[in-house]
Amino acid sequence: MKVKNLSYGVVLVCISIFVFIYGSNFPDFIVRGNKLPGPKFFPFLISYLLLVVGLYFIIHSIINWKKTKTDSARYITKKGLLRVVSVIIGVGTYVPLINLVGFKIGTFAFATVMMSIFGVKILKSMLYSLILTAIIVLIFEKVFLIPFPQKFFPF
Repeated sequence: MKVKNLSYGVVLVCISIFVFIYGSNFPDFIVRGNKLPGPKFFPFLISYLLLVVGLYFIIHSIINWKKTKTDSARYITKKGLLRVVSVIIGVGTYVPLINLVGFKIGTFAFATVMMSIFGVKILKSMLYSLILTAIIVLIFEKVFLIPFPQKFFPF
């Protein structure tokens, strides 16, 4: 786990640095002389979280480098490889699915299939997917007033 955690930490820190560099070009949101959270607020917030988690992984793996004996989690299994490939294919089909059937149905279907692939029973995965989709829709449509693509279905 030490090599994996160190790798995760380095990747998270690199992503965070990339977002800081790229997001620094975003304009400030100034209304009547007051600086408000603008387009760079959310990416920077996530980037700070990624930076903290990445540094934690790096520091934790360096401190515990000698304490762990073997790294059995780095072996590639057929089941793990199939899961990775299925997630890549799933994400690749998720975006066109949203364009065909809309965000709500596409997200529900994507989350249900992904949870089923990872071993969650079908009824539980459907329930969890429904809850996940409802929370996302409530946050973005009701709080932030951001509409989602609906396509063929009016809901």
